[in-house]
Amino acid sequence: MQQTSSLYKQIIGSRNHWFESALAIGDSGRLITESGDWVNFGALILDGEPVDGQTAILVDTGGAETAFREDVLMSMSTESTVFDENYPTVGSATASQIDVQMLMPVSEIPRMARLVPYVRVTDGERVSEWLQKGVYFVDTRQVTHNDDGLDILTLHGYDAMLKFDVDYPSDDSHDYPLVDTEVVNFLADSISVRVDPRTIERMDKGYMIPLPVGYSSREVLQLIAGSYGGNFVMTDKGELLLIRLCDLPKETNYLIDPAGDVLIFGFDPEDTLEFVRIVV
Repeated sequence: MQQTSSLYKQIIGSRNHWFESALAIGDSGRLITESGDWVNFGALILDGEPVDGQTAILVDTGGAETAFREDVLMSMSTESTVFDENYPTVGSATASQIDVQMLMPVSEIPRMARLVPYVRVTDGERVSEWLQKGVYFVDTRQVTHNDDGLDILTLHGYDAMLKFDVDYPSDDSHDYPLVDTEVVNFLADSISVRVDPRTIERMDKGYMIPLPVGYSSREVLQLIAGSYGGNFVMTDKGELLLIRLCDLPKETNYLIDPAGDVLIFGFDPEDTLEFVRIVV
């Protein structure tokens, strides 16, 4: 679970609050208005391009502040699980997925574009920090037209776990058998993702892995995960994380909201945190 600020906790504990969402597409792109149009130095957009030799403003779209907001986003949802089955299992390397429906943007969305969703909480006056909720890549796209004549873009994507569905990479830089932590780092490097530091901390047995001939990268991760009684997932930051069954949080009887925070009766005006929690 992600760490949240005290402001986030204050707002979500108030009587009236709601969540706002944003979606960054790609690693870089053009600065856009809230309606999805490009911002240029005094230029006019004609047939999707700035005219009169004017220059569009290029920005990093990896953050929420330059992302598409709810006036363009029609719906956005993510689905993730630690287990391959509907019951606790070990030895999995599960992929999360995202579904987006939005007004067709002017800016180009390349094949396998990077999708990064964000959420924040607000009470109408205060807003919390943006929380990143995964890193995904476009798998399929579809453009339709609604009754108002607007172009609607539908995107479906998966996180980087599917990039491990390839043969184990050729490796001339290591001598096998290789310690399991080095194998995980090597596989993460092969698809340009980072390893969550908690993964290396949890892999404390030092199992030696022979050269995986005839195995995919994902199958090797599954074997390593099973040896530690856990599963591999991609975190909200897009990092590879090993979750062991013993690492899962203990069950509570508190009613919680979708963000994992405990629901309470009302709020505490003196901020003494002596709330009444709902037991279920």
